[in-house]
Amino acid sequence: MKQKILKALTKDVGLKILAFVFAFLLWLVVVNIDDPTQTRTFTAVVSVTNEDVLKSAGKLYEIKDGVNTVSFRVTAKRSIIEKLSPSDFSAVADMNNLENEERIPVTIAAKSYANYITISSKQNYLYVVLEDEKTERFVISAQTTGTLESGLAVDTVTSSPTVITVTGPEEVVSTISTVVASANITGVTSNFTENVIPKFYDSNGNEVDSKELTLSVATVSVSVVFANTKTVDIVVKTSGTLAENLTLDSITTDPTSVMIIGEASALNDVTSITIPDTVINLSELTGSFTTTVDISSYLPTGVSLTEGSSTKVSIYVLMSGETASTMDLSADNIQLSNLADGTNVTITSSDIKVNVFGTAEALAALGSSSIKGYIDCTGLTAGEGQNVVVHFEKIEGITIQNTMVTVDVTVDETANTENATSQDTEE
Repeated sequence: MKQKILKALTKDVGLKILAFVFAFLLWLVVVNIDDPTQTRTFTAVVSVTNEDVLKSAGKLYEIKDGVNTVSFRVTAKRSIIEKLSPSDFSAVADMNNLENEERIPVTIAAKSYANYITISSKQNYLYVVLEDEKTERFVISAQTTGTLESGLAVDTVTSSPTVITVTGPEEVVSTISTVVASANITGVTSNFTENVIPKFYDSNGNEVDSKELTLSVATVSVSVVFANTKTVDIVVKTSGTLAENLTLDSITTDPTSVMIIGEASALNDVTSITIPDTVINLSELTGSFTTTVDISSYLPTGVSLTEGSSTKVSIYVLMSGETASTMDLSADNIQLSNLADGTNVTITSSDIKVNVFGTAEALAALGSSSIKGYIDCTGLTAGEGQNVVVHFEKIEGITIQNTMVTVDVTVDETANTENATSQDTEE
C-alpha cells in the first residue's frame, strides 16, 4: 500500500512540478489583475520644526509666496492606496537643515501602511524668506469712538496695560508710529471697561497690518469715566469810564459760551464764567478794542472745560457806529526807528494780522497797503525770537490796534569797531 502511494507521488514528477509552477503563476496573474499596483499623487501641509534656531539669531521667516504644501507620488496596491489620504502622511521641514538661507528639505513619511507603500524619492523643499527681527515698546493711546450721549462728557480714558511690547519683522515694526486702543461710547451712559484689540498706525495715520506681529498682550482693557456737562455763558465785567467823545456799542466774546464738566453739585453752582474787570478798563480806551484772554484761571473750583475746548477767548469792545475787521500786514510796511548803529533787526513773523475798527464804509475803503507801522528799537539787544510791539500811524476814521511781532536782533561787531575808530580819529 505504501509503495503504491509513493509510486503515485513520484510518477511524472516533472509534470507535477511544472503544473505547480503554472498554478502559482496563474495565481499571481489573477491577483495582479484583481489588485494591481497603482501610483497616486498626494499633497500635504508642511510643518516647520526647530524655529527657535532662527529666533536665537535675531531672524524671522516667512513662507515664500505663502506656499506651505508639497506634492509627492506614492505607489502601492490598489487595495491599499484607495485607503490613503493626505492625513496619512507627515511633511516636516527642520529649520536646522536650512540651505542657502532660502529653502528647507522636506521629509515625507507615512503614518499608515508604511511597509506596504513606496514614496517617491524626489526631494521636496519648503522655500522661505528670512527677515530681521525687531522688538519695540510703545505707549498705548487710549481713545473713544462713537457718539457721546447728550449731557455727558468723557472725563478720563485709560488703558491697562499702558505699554505694549511688539516683536516682528523689522520692516513692519519700524513703520509703527502709534498704538491705539479705542472703546466705543455710542449709547453708553455710565462708566465702563472694555477689552479691545489694539491697532497700529504709521506716521501718516495708515493702519499697519499686525498679522506678522507678536504682542505682549492680545487685548487691552480701556476704562472710560464720564462726567456731567453744562453750557454756560461768558460774561465780561469792565472797570473805569469811557472818554466823553466815545460811546460804547457792545462787548462780545468769541466763543460766547463754553461747556464745562464736573460733579453735579459743582455744576449747579455755576451760572456763567466771568472775566474780571481788571481785563477791560474803559478809561484806557481811545476807540474800539479787542484782546484775547485765557479763562482757565477764571473757572470756579470743581469744574473744568470739556476735552478739546480752547481756553482762549477773544473779547471785542466796539464803539457806537464802528465795526471790527482783521487785515494782513506786510513786514515791508513796518519801519524800524531808533535803530542803534551796527544793529540789524529782522522781522521773523510770517503771518502778521492786525485788528482794525471803524465804520463799515471806512473799512471797505481801507487797503492793507495803507496800514503802516513802526517798531521802536530802543533798548533791543542781540537775540532771536524777541517779541516787540508794532505801533501804527493814525488813519482818519480808523482805529488800528497795536500788535506783537517776533524779531531777531543781531549786532554787527565790525560796524561798531569801525565807528569807534572813526570817532577816535576825529578826536
